[in-house]
Amino acid sequence: MNCKNRKTQRKIHFTSIFVFPVTMPYDTITFCKKVLVLRPASLLLLCVLRDCVPTTIPVGTFKTECHDHHFWLTVKSNFLGHMVRFDIEDRGSVHFLSHQRAAECGYTMVFNSRGDLVLRASFLACYVDNKRDIEFRLHVWFVNNEADGKDMAYPVLLSCRLQEPWSPRQIVCEENYMEVSVKKEISAASRQGLKGMDPPVLAPVEEGEGLKEWQVAFHKPEYPGESISLQDAQVMGYYINTTDTRIILRCPYSSVMSYMLQERGVPVDVVRASIFYHHMWRVFKVDASVACTMNKARVDGEHIVGAFPQVLPPLVQGRFQDRGMWIGMGTRLLSECSIKELGYKIGLQNGVVEVRIPFGAKGVYIKSHVIEKEYAQSSSVDLFYVHQWEDGQWALTRHLSFRPLKILYVPKTLTLINNTVPSEKMFSVTLGTFPHDVSLRTVTIGGEPLSLVETIELGFKISFVPFINGTHAYLLKVPFSHPLIAQESIDGGYRRYTLRATFALEISPHGEVFHYHGTVVTDIRDVVLARLEGKCIHEGILVLLYYGNQDFQWEMYLGNHRLDWELVELGGYIMKTEKDYVSVELPLYSLGMTYEDLSLQRLVARLEVNLVNVETMKAEHTLVQRCSFPARELLVCLPEGKILVLADTSHTIPPIEPNRTTLLDQNCGPIDSDSTRALFTFSLDSCGTIRTLRGNHLVYENEVRYMEKLLPAPDPLIYEKPRYRLTIQCHYPVNDTSTITISPPFGPALAPHTDPIKKGSSHGLSLEVKENQRTPKKKEWFSKQ
Repeated sequence: MNCKNRKTQRKIHFTSIFVFPVTMPYDTITFCKKVLVLRPASLLLLCVLRDCVPTTIPVGTFKTECHDHHFWLTVKSNFLGHMVRFDIEDRGSVHFLSHQRAAECGYTMVFNSRGDLVLRASFLACYVDNKRDIEFRLHVWFVNNEADGKDMAYPVLLSCRLQEPWSPRQIVCEENYMEVSVKKEISAASRQGLKGMDPPVLAPVEEGEGLKEWQVAFHKPEYPGESISLQDAQVMGYYINTTDTRIILRCPYSSVMSYMLQERGVPVDVVRASIFYHHMWRVFKVDASVACTMNKARVDGEHIVGAFPQVLPPLVQGRFQDRGMWIGMGTRLLSECSIKELGYKIGLQNGVVEVRIPFGAKGVYIKSHVIEKEYAQSSSVDLFYVHQWEDGQWALTRHLSFRPLKILYVPKTLTLINNTVPSEKMFSVTLGTFPHDVSLRTVTIGGEPLSLVETIELGFKISFVPFINGTHAYLLKVPFSHPLIAQESIDGGYRRYTLRATFALEISPHGEVFHYHGTVVTDIRDVVLARLEGKCIHEGILVLLYYGNQDFQWEMYLGNHRLDWELVELGGYIMKTEKDYVSVELPLYSLGMTYEDLSLQRLVARLEVNLVNVETMKAEHTLVQRCSFPARELLVCLPEGKILVLADTSHTIPPIEPNRTTLLDQNCGPIDSDSTRALFTFSLDSCGTIRTLRGNHLVYENEVRYMEKLLPAPDPLIYEKPRYRLTIQCHYPVNDTSTITISPPFGPALAPHTDPIKKGSSHGLSLEVKENQRTPKKKEWFSKQ
């Protein structure tokens, strides 16, 4: 089916709005106290120039239409004051429409789904200027109570011409009244309708004397059905009248003579009435029964459902032949294609016509509410239902129901849709959907409330996402790396990112606020563990700590010493902090170093580094770095009272033989030597070592010496004189010889260190090395010559 080429099944006729106040521009309507009729087109504004107070009104504020034997006047919601009303003028008199009077006279005043005020009046209503049931005019005053308390009245003349012929019987089920009008004719059915009932005795009246002799009989279960005058019926709330071609009965719902019945499970309000009138000295009867469904809309899954019995027995006599059914929205009948495109469905189930409309479909108006701090919605559709049929009495009955489908206060479960793509390293969530009356006010992320401006400043992105059906949603994007996003490392090298957000939303126009709390969790295998790396450099060992992205708090230990700025200064470390790592350069002879091997070929230094989790105090990462360094000259004070000395004699002039060097005790020679160096090892209590007490430390001193034999002239005995002397000292705390120290013998003398003891290290550091009595200059060596 080609919907674009398909026409609607019934023609709808509209009138345009023309604003023609005297001496006013076209976008202005004036307030007037008296009536002067101007006739620019179908909608006229009434004004007397000398009594007018100009008031500017936007174009489109008033809109009128002629539809299905009704006047329609719509006033935009933004023009409505605190209180409004419609007054009707007829022959110079103004009539106030109370709710009761409006129902009796054929006027309906309602707010449509958009909040606009709608006046709907039957062509057969009271005070309508009716010309032969073909042309109809209605003088209306719209009265607006302004914010300052003043009443402003705006006169409008509604004019419509009959575009569709009247059906023999037309029934209207309005929101506040029921109306039936039938063709006034002398038919066989009218004459036969008196069978089995005593007709009232009506005196003949001349044409034009009115309805004072007409009577009506109401029929109810267990009610005799006595006839009464129209005046008595009017007292009971029934309006009965006649025009050139029609007879009308109208009444509010639940009137005195109405009764309820259940038809296929649908409640129906019924008024069964017979009107007796005379023509040419004879009395005739016409069936003026009317019935309207009273059921409310219901919710079935994702649909709003309205139900109408296909056959209303009080209105059907004899055989029944369906002539079609239609639905419309507002004033517009919907074609089959339109119904399909909108997603509406009309079906017959067990004798009941069901109209099913999806929530969120076009034409469904949704209003937001806060019920017990929870978000709820009411839904409504300005629907009307048209059904036509034939039966044994009427050639055609047209039944029109203006029955808006309304669903009140349905709890609405909001959905936070997670659109996050982990590779983008950004949360992307959508909250919705909402009708137009909901707006986002603030967002709380990680417990910190933020205005929309603040979220932008912090690098978040909040977007308004509109949809074709008029609803909208909100899109929130937050980077994983933002401080307000919780992070934790989990097993398998995964990192868990958690977005905790609270949305504060406001409902207009009254400013009701409700909240939505949502949590989104994303696990990504992107954990970069902290990593230790060691490197051997020329003068020591370099340690690199790469941070990784785990959110632990670390402490680094170099040997038994916790790395802090005090240790850096004490140990002579060089520490640098970069973006991704921190580096610590330890000199070869510094705190934290241990030494595993010393020979003429090398010195092996060992550094153990531990990365400790502050919370658990557990070493999570350990590095053991060994480095070999060429050794020229060293003094090593080993634990348990052992000393190693590597002496370099290469600077002695003239050269000496290292293998002939000794300690103070000349019986203690080197354990190894080469052409320039000698390696000694001895205990503290051997080789002539001298012990002295200096404060809290014991100082052990010895010498590496080379003795030269000289023959003096007067004395033939051999005389020995030291030609090379190197004094060495080791410092140990009293009662503790378990420390180990190492340094070049000719480096600067180091005083004993006591700070590590104060900080809880197991041993103090004691080392003092000094060079003494270097070889005399070369010329002195050859003075004997």
